[in-house]
Amino acid sequence: MDSQGTLRVRSAKGVKANVMTAFFAAVIFLGIQSFRIPLPAAVGTPFVHFGHIFIMLAIFCLGGRRAAVAGVLGLVTFDILNGYVHAIPNVFVSAIALCLLTGGLFSFLEKKAAGDWRREYRAAVICALVYGAANTVIDFSWSVCSLVLVGGTWAASLAAELTSIPATVINAVFTVAGTAVLYVPVRSAWQRLGR
Repeated sequence: MDSQGTLRVRSAKGVKANVMTAFFAAVIFLGIQSFRIPLPAAVGTPFVHFGHIFIMLAIFCLGGRRAAVAGVLGLVTFDILNGYVHAIPNVFVSAIALCLLTGGLFSFLEKKAAGDWRREYRAAVICALVYGAANTVIDFSWSVCSLVLVGGTWAASLAAELTSIPATVINAVFTVAGTAVLYVPVRSAWQRLGR
């Protein structure tokens, strides 16, 4: 293949990757915008949503870096359009950290699975568990620090966040369950598309 042909192939792959990143950003946004169940909490207005499930699916299909871009775009767009502008710094940092962490872990576990679907599925569920646990820790830590920065004491901030953490844990469990159900059909469809 000549250099022009190689350039065309790279260009086509780049366009496809950008289109799929934008597609996942839109799906992540719609997963939050279209489906929200409010949860009681002492601090904030948490809700169960599909956004994290679709971020996990983006990680499995696009890899950690592109999933981070899709996640940030989808989540921040939701926050801007729904009055959660104050949450953007947390969302921005946590989406990038979670996607890179989980994407790296999945890449490692997928290589170890060596094409074995059962082991690959187990790796996906493990990654969803890690994502949910890490999200809970990051969200809790960020919220406590935010409350302290606006004048709360450490004890009051911790107490307030401890009453709100069940909502984050419920979302983490929902993410793991949704990932377990959707991983195989989405990953199969992705592989049929030729990655």
